[in-house]
Amino acid sequence: MRGGALGDGPLWDLSAGTGWSEAEVAVLLLPGVGGGVADFALWPRHLTSVVRALTARYPGRGADEREPAADLADFAAQLAEAVAFHVTEPLVILGHSMGAVIGYEVAWYLERRGRPALALHVCAAFSPPEYAAFDLNCRSLTDGSLAELAEALAIPLPGDERAPERRVALRAVRSDLTLIDAYGYGPRPRALEYPVTVWTARDDTIVPAASAPRWQPMTRHPLVHHVLPVPHHCLDFPQAIAPITGALRGGLRHPR
Repeated sequence: MRGGALGDGPLWDLSAGTGWSEAEVAVLLLPGVGGGVADFALWPRHLTSVVRALTARYPGRGADEREPAADLADFAAQLAEAVAFHVTEPLVILGHSMGAVIGYEVAWYLERRGRPALALHVCAAFSPPEYAAFDLNCRSLTDGSLAELAEALAIPLPGDERAPERRVALRAVRSDLTLIDAYGYGPRPRALEYPVTVWTARDDTIVPAASAPRWQPMTRHPLVHHVLPVPHHCLDFPQAIAPITGALRGGLRHPR
């Protein structure tokens, strides 16, 4: 897969090495639990050559087994700092599942710094207060219990329990769920000053449709809501990629 890390932080440029012209706008694409930089591999080609496609490498990945899992809000602040340093283009954020609450916290952090995004899109995701209410106690789970939880959440894992790839995948899942365990939203709604669009997966067995309106307190604008004929894990489904990237292009300041 093309692309590369920007510095030694969590930000990854999916558009790097494509030979495209200098971007006019940027889209930050954030995966869900257990996800990685490859989850959005199909998306840049749908975003046109003037859109810079970015993503993030979450904690718990890479060769360093001692790499700690940060608090979700702290990680979002680190990611927002990387965005502020490396990205000069107007920005739109899309988060899938857990990536939605990371995207919200990145958006909030950037807004406080006077660098607001154009919009936030969230797909198949609980609202931030709902994530903050979860208590999964993931640090204490055995690998077997964690694998059962991953199966219940429909998170794909390599089938061979002895495979190194399975241990790597479980480490990523544990790190991500620990981020959620440590997340505290706060006592009051923190409404963003720009629009939020919610994409509900119609066949989602993880996030109920009732979670969609719970995003309304996250924005001062009327909530925009769309329903897609897809399951929860939908980032490689054409039925999700086409309408979402179409909406992202339509919401950019300089669409083409």
